[in-house]
Amino acid sequence: MANRTYALQIPKGYYMSWFIITQAGYKVDAVLRDNKTEYFHKWKQSRTIAPPLAQGYSFVEGDSLELVIDVKESKQLKGAPHSSDILNDSGDIVGKEFTLCIEDSDDQDYNDVAVSVFAWKNRG
Repeated sequence: MANRTYALQIPKGYYMSWFIITQAGYKVDAVLRDNKTEYFHKWKQSRTIAPPLAQGYSFVEGDSLELVIDVKESKQLKGAPHSSDILNDSGDIVGKEFTLCIEDSDDQDYNDVAVSVFAWKNRG
């Protein structure tokens, strides 16, 4: 059983959007949550990439935003997340991004789970 939790360094109050696809023979269960809100809890088992596992948007309601990926049939989940700041021309942080591509077996295609999350400061 393989289960990994990834911390997303996106602050409370940011407006985020997510897009998550899978192309896997195993069932992929994914949850995006923080200490106040569960933004989605979805699963999919299909070698067909469409439709996406999850897509949506929300303001970040709480602290400790995290993504949990659970693939019970897999022995391990491989892949390193990438996070960075979105900067304006002056070098000020205006947003955050988080991407991740996961391999759940041995075929090395890293398309079993692909995650893209972008978030910006709320100007309101």
